[in-house]
Amino acid sequence: MAEATTGTGGTTALVRGDALARAPALYRIPFSLAALGLLMIAMQAGRPVAGLALLFALLFGSASIAWRSFAQRHAPALALRAQGDRALRGGAYDEARTLYERALSLVQRDLPASSPEVLLNCYSLATVSSMLHDREQADTYLRRLLDGLEGRVPASWRAQLAWLLRRVAQQHSHAGRHARAIELCETALELVGPAPGADDTTVRSIVDDIAWIHHHAGEYACAERLFREALSIHEQFRDAAIEAATAPLRGSSNAASPYRVPGPQSQPTTGGLDRAVAFSLLGLGWTLFERARFDEARSCFERAKVVANVGTAASSVAAVTAPGGTRLDVEILRGAAAIEVTLGEYERAAASYDAAWTLVDPSMGTQYAALCIDRGWLARSRGDYEAADAAYAAAAAAIDGAEKASAIACALHESIAELRRRQGRLRDAAREIQRAAGLAAECLGPEHPRVASIEAVASRIHSARGDLGEAERAARQCLTILRVSFAADHPRFAEGWLALGEMHLQRSQFGAAHEAFSTALALREQTLGARHPELGEVIDGLVAVLRATSREAEAEALEQRRVDPAAA
Repeated sequence: MAEATTGTGGTTALVRGDALARAPALYRIPFSLAALGLLMIAMQAGRPVAGLALLFALLFGSASIAWRSFAQRHAPALALRAQGDRALRGGAYDEARTLYERALSLVQRDLPASSPEVLLNCYSLATVSSMLHDREQADTYLRRLLDGLEGRVPASWRAQLAWLLRRVAQQHSHAGRHARAIELCETALELVGPAPGADDTTVRSIVDDIAWIHHHAGEYACAERLFREALSIHEQFRDAAIEAATAPLRGSSNAASPYRVPGPQSQPTTGGLDRAVAFSLLGLGWTLFERARFDEARSCFERAKVVANVGTAASSVAAVTAPGGTRLDVEILRGAAAIEVTLGEYERAAASYDAAWTLVDPSMGTQYAALCIDRGWLARSRGDYEAADAAYAAAAAAIDGAEKASAIACALHESIAELRRRQGRLRDAAREIQRAAGLAAECLGPEHPRVASIEAVASRIHSARGDLGEAERAARQCLTILRVSFAADHPRFAEGWLALGEMHLQRSQFGAAHEAFSTALALREQTLGARHPELGEVIDGLVAVLRATSREAEAEALEQRRVDPAAA
């Protein structure tokens, strides 16, 4: 259920401050060659002073002519750029993009692709396109920018270009283009060089981004390794900062880093480094949750909550649940609650979700929708279908047009499909799961672990509707996908075995059904415990198999366990 993001999704545009003050570049002036020739002739004739004077006169004259010609040609482009910058700073992104496109069309007629004027317009167009969530256009202009730079990025551009690369990478990742997202992040990593730390464009932050991309791609083993690497960089940087802060002063310093002035020992940071550590712990916690290592995941969320509130006057719990809490606080609470729902501790989960609910509002868009989906998941697990319906309706209202083809929309349709299946509204369930499958193919990929859950729900819907051939295909596809990502004892395999058991039961293949249900029961008991509420549906399937094969005594014993889990 994780749907967290990193800090590259801000809405503040970066505009180069020197864009308006810097004069346009002057390119090769062939008159200088003629002037040099005249100087050589004058020197050979014994008139070097006159030749030198003639040289300077011709150079200044040719430069003046070139400047006036350039100004006449490109003054409109410069004016358009100035208007575009003002529109960008004012948030009028559509207008800014139109102005930048017109400026680019003017300067690229006469200037090469590597000229600063062309490159600056490409950067601005990539920026404004990313603000408009047009990742394809942003990527196109980024390619032109990088090709024009030919690997020689000015030092003053590196931080801003790395920021832009990370932003577009995040948008590609949300659209399911994870390979391209990682490629952009690796380019940003080359730009920043060996710069660890907690600033926004450093090795640490980019490694964190790549870890999140692997997490969203369902590559949890790789994501775990990278999150741990980011945390290792955190610790190295903090050690260096403490050492620098406590070392004897050697002359004056202009350093203004909050990690050195004052040092972390005298004033703990609450903004950059500590929150960066909390984000990495959050990502590691969600990754461990997906790998069913619930105790380790819970520990990560608890540490993230403490680290995120270092230096606050109130206690960490109060700070997390106070009105006006940050996005990070909500994600930590969501992670802690997801573990409790999975383990059947519904009251604890409700407490965490209620705390998170006080920190969000519908204007938060995706995060609000994700929390609504989680609350619907909890209500559905408790059998409160009316509350689940209300939560899913709120989530659908919060998802705007730009997000209707995203992973969050996919999760919503999958959740609604499962709710409709439990309500017996199979036609509606089939429609919702079909939408979820279509979105998953578009933004997750065919081997993402979430696709396995969608296939499991689809199989159970098909079995209930009597479409047993399609039910078997979906159940076996679920198990095949899970084998790619998880070990054989992962509890999510129980979803596939349960779906396969229901299909075999409908076909009266009682031996195969008994084996499938027994495997599902063993997997859930091993990880979730013998009293977990979700064991009931597996026990119901086993009871049906036993009764169909006239094994009444065993069926009665299992039914007693269904009614009284303490009898297990």
